[in-house]
Amino acid sequence: MLATTRRAARLLTQLYDAHLREHGIEAAQFALLMTIDAWPEKGHAALGRALGMDKTTLSRNLKLLHARGWVESVAGTDARTREVMLTAEGRERLMAAEPAWRRAQAEVRAAMSDREWYAMWDALRALTGAATGAAAEKR
Repeated sequence: MLATTRRAARLLTQLYDAHLREHGIEAAQFALLMTIDAWPEKGHAALGRALGMDKTTLSRNLKLLHARGWVESVAGTDARTREVMLTAEGRERLMAAEPAWRRAQAEVRAAMSDREWYAMWDALRALTGAATGAAAEKR
């Protein structure tokens, strides 16, 4: 199962990367920008949970986005926290790249029947829930 899901993830990433390349952004960066834009909680822990990323991976990706000027760190709701926000340049990059992301999504969707498409989403939700539950038991 692990090899199959990793293979599917790599192939999807390659497809999205190919579409997003013209905008100078990779699929993982686009997903992180989308989450920062849409997620109500912008702290590192909340973003990590939303994306299923560990602290190190999230920090490395945020550092790259910060270096490109696409995100900034701002004071959180209290003095102990920091939140991540899109900069104007980050929002522009996200909006410019969104049609390419939609084209990649449409290609995958067109290659699947309705039954396959909805079954995939159901299976991914179940898999995510099972993995999250199993990981929580190990802690």
